[in-house]
Amino acid sequence: MSPPRAPARQQSARSASGEAGAERSRRLDRARALPLGIVLQAVNAAGDGLAMVALANRVFQTSHASWAVAAVFLAVTVPISALAPVAGLLLDRLPVKTVLVIAAAVEAAIALALVLATGLTATLVLATGFGVCAAVLQPGLGAIVPRLAAKTMVITANSYLQAATWIGFTVGPLLAGLLITVSGSGLALAVNAALYALAAAGLAALRLAPEPTPPVAAHGQPARPTLGTQLRAGYSYLRSDIDAGMLVLIVGIMVAFANMAVVAEVVFAEDVLRSGPAGYSLLVAGWTAGMVVGTLAGGRLRQRWLVIGALAGTVLTGVGVTLAGLAAVLWQAVAAYAAGGLANGFETVATRSFIGHRAPAEVAGRVFAVYSGVLFGGISAGMAVAAWLLTVLGARGLLVVSGIGGIAAGLAGCVVYAARRQRARTTGPDGPRPARGHIS
Repeated sequence: MSPPRAPARQQSARSASGEAGAERSRRLDRARALPLGIVLQAVNAAGDGLAMVALANRVFQTSHASWAVAAVFLAVTVPISALAPVAGLLLDRLPVKTVLVIAAAVEAAIALALVLATGLTATLVLATGFGVCAAVLQPGLGAIVPRLAAKTMVITANSYLQAATWIGFTVGPLLAGLLITVSGSGLALAVNAALYALAAAGLAALRLAPEPTPPVAAHGQPARPTLGTQLRAGYSYLRSDIDAGMLVLIVGIMVAFANMAVVAEVVFAEDVLRSGPAGYSLLVAGWTAGMVVGTLAGGRLRQRWLVIGALAGTVLTGVGVTLAGLAAVLWQAVAAYAAGGLANGFETVATRSFIGHRAPAEVAGRVFAVYSGVLFGGISAGMAVAAWLLTVLGARGLLVVSGIGGIAAGLAGCVVYAARRQRARTTGPDGPRPARGHIS
């Protein structure tokens, strides 16, 4: 004899109660995950900042050549651009948390190996390993934001996460300077390994919302596009979503110009403004402090204003750099840099939040990988060009040119966006953006 069945109303009530309990559990997980994610972002950024200073010190002490310092920076940044399609595919096709944990653990192992490494060649090879790991971690940490926070909290979450990033980038180099002074780059790299190991352990403990369901073909089986199509999916999406693609391109151009200024900063502070190493430190600190404030301010943006906020931040970043280049005394340059950093932080939150809102979940890793690739490609290109322009324009001239270039890029984006909005009002939208599940 079969057991009596509960009345339909009772079953419905139990089902509703179970769903409500599951929803409360998901909200609790997210409430716990976001603070941990913010801490991990700060720890990982501190490790990155510490590593760059320690590596630059190591190669300069080994070779006494400025080109070796540039080679270290390129060893770390070039793989982020070159491996963007592969890294994005790994993030979208494998469990993203597992991929991030492995990348952070490998970074810790590389840092330990660098403690024992001798010679410029070994250092550069291992630094390239940092770049390979960063090619995964940079877009991966951006792609998981919607799984860390509720959809309505993505902008706020990006704000806190980017503020944590810049706090980490500020603390890391300061810690590196202290450790190198006390015991050389070996101790700094050992601490760097501990930071990356802590990041890996934290990522392993992070509880994310469930993975998105893979796209399904008409016959009911998971879609199997070609490898080439999968690798190009991030680029394909950005071509189809014109606003997102335009924003990534414009921001990439601005970043290239802004990083031309990085090459000139130390010469400008010490030789032009006659403020010595302390002046250079204040200039850099002004920018990073502005970045922290700007990222927190960006969290107050509404979703419909994200593109406008990002473009305005791009223009104002260029304005800050230009005014710094025109400054007659140190305090004017520091104030202009703080304003430029604030605008840059605001732009960063707006851009990342817009991409996070728009990109389909199943291709988000590849879209963020393209975004990271464009940014770091711009960084590498800007620094490479600046090394030559510095001898032609001088430090002040290079700062002004890099600022004007950022302004021009932002204004070009404003013109394109305004024209698209006007066309949409008069003729209707170009068509719906790609639906989730149509891009693999």
